[in-house]
Amino acid sequence: MDPEAILNQIRETERTMVQEIMSQVKNPSLGIKDASIVMYGRTGITEGYWRLLSDCQYDIEEGLVLLKAAYDWHVSVRPRMKELIPKVYSQKPGLFSLRQIGFDSDGRPILYHCFAQDHAAKSDWTADAILTHAVHIADNAGRSSQHVDGQERGMTVKLIIDCSGFSITPFKSHNTLSKLHQTLMLLYPNVLDSVTIINTSPAVRIIWSAISDLLDDSLQGKVKFIDMKDLNEQIGPLSTEVLVWLQTEIRDNSLTPFPAVQRDFWRAPTKGSHDPRGAKSFVSEFIIKESSPHGFENHPGIVHGT
Repeated sequence: MDPEAILNQIRETERTMVQEIMSQVKNPSLGIKDASIVMYGRTGITEGYWRLLSDCQYDIEEGLVLLKAAYDWHVSVRPRMKELIPKVYSQKPGLFSLRQIGFDSDGRPILYHCFAQDHAAKSDWTADAILTHAVHIADNAGRSSQHVDGQERGMTVKLIIDCSGFSITPFKSHNTLSKLHQTLMLLYPNVLDSVTIINTSPAVRIIWSAISDLLDDSLQGKVKFIDMKDLNEQIGPLSTEVLVWLQTEIRDNSLTPFPAVQRDFWRAPTKGSHDPRGAKSFVSEFIIKESSPHGFENHPGIVHGT
């Protein structure tokens, strides 16, 4: 079969499956259409299908199976997670510190996580709890990326993991990590542009060598361990504002004693120029505005915490 015929077959099969999936979505309150646009851009599940196809080496049938599995998840699991967010974070707003803090110079959302800022107890580190948080952050990163320069676009994000205050607790269960990885790769295929890990220790390197085999080759290739001095070169292009924010946040999160303003990262600072919630322009546009673009909600502790 020639390439053009294969492409036509993919497009025809795609149209059939997309129509089937959308016909099953009877309850608009489930937010399936919104979720698809958030994850994949204006073309929604059409672009999502192509992303999934590239993940399975363009196996048409496997791509359709993955697409159907992703939307089954949105129908059955997403509504329950959306209900949990306000209940959990009104009581423990700093549960997990993963949050969006701004954009790189090309408009990609930048997500930042620091172990020292997590308020999660040992019992909180479950696949469902982490997944609920990660899905909330990723969905809203998609909303924010649609707003940059007024253009709709498929989403890619940059993730920065700051290992200050590193804890081994999240990595004790391979089952938890495997479930988390498989679900996120299903829901957000090819969304990670890069994963940058900073402030590592020998313990972090040992953990990485143990869990890296759980990750597929394409994801492993996106992971970089860097030094603070290489921040802009390795993560960039970054604006001066975002670079200075990252340098300050990473420095302050390694301080002893740990500053209260960094511990309560979801709160607006009462003094000083550094805001742990994010870069100044991002906070102005997406956090303190009464109505954020595209219904954006940042870290749930900022929205639902006290």
